[in-house]
Amino acid sequence: MRSSNFLGVYGHAAIDVIYRSDEFPKPNTTVELKDRKQHFGGTAANVARIASTLDVRTSLACHVGDDFPKEYMDALKGSGVDTTDVVRLRGKRTPFIIMISDRDHNQIGFVDQAAVLEQEKLPIRTHTVDSSRFVHIGTGRPSYMLKVAKRARKKKKTVGFDPAQELHYVYTPETFKAVLEHADILFVNTAELEKVKSYLNLKEDPELLSYVKMVVNTRGSEGSRIITGDDEVLVGTIQPDKVVDTTGAGDGFRAGFYAGMSRSLSIEECAWVGAATASFVVESEGAQSTLPTWDMVQRRASRRKCV
Repeated sequence: MRSSNFLGVYGHAAIDVIYRSDEFPKPNTTVELKDRKQHFGGTAANVARIASTLDVRTSLACHVGDDFPKEYMDALKGSGVDTTDVVRLRGKRTPFIIMISDRDHNQIGFVDQAAVLEQEKLPIRTHTVDSSRFVHIGTGRPSYMLKVAKRARKKKKTVGFDPAQELHYVYTPETFKAVLEHADILFVNTAELEKVKSYLNLKEDPELLSYVKMVVNTRGSEGSRIITGDDEVLVGTIQPDKVVDTTGAGDGFRAGFYAGMSRSLSIEECAWVGAATASFVVESEGAQSTLPTWDMVQRRASRRKCV
């Protein structure tokens, strides 16, 4: 058992069912699905497992069903993840996601929250907050994540808030703002950034610094953008050997970003490490299928494509 961790991650561990299709159907039409594959997934588990393989001491807190595969738990532990707060709920299902990718790697997804819905009536798991320096709040029920954020702030932890696509259909402006007020770093992609500004009635991106100290904006093939009170840093992409599946690329970036922070690298260097880590994730199907080591990420980072 680890007595201390650098990173504590709250959110989903899920089963990803990934399909391919040449195109997405129009309403009231049908297209053929191909190549059904099942993988270990969930945003929190992705971040935690990838970070651990980059030698970041990481704890994972999530709720799963009593059908959670033993192989998945073994994989988390085998990668070095502290699983003290991975909780099986009796009589509940493990969350699962159906993800469909088209020929251009666009994706649509369908989520069954399953056991995670129980969070609203459960006490928070405290080991992951209390044992970690950085607390990453990912997907989950807003009321639960607010309690996590409050405890983390009380314990003087650095809090990263990453609601991901749940920002669009789980959070309201009120619940989002409530958690954000306890965060230090906000992680968003470009679509999520626009949603955040609409929730907070803001016009310009830097206005978010009235809530947090740093905004980490991932921009897909355009790289990333880090906004702080001192600077705005633009970082490009790292070319992968091939692109097979983009599921979990953003989670890989976050894991790499934290790996850089754990080594006290500059913000720009952290973003490059994130880009290098993400480049490995897209080379195979499923977010946890290619798990690079720190040495692999360092070598890959030399492929920098500046903006």
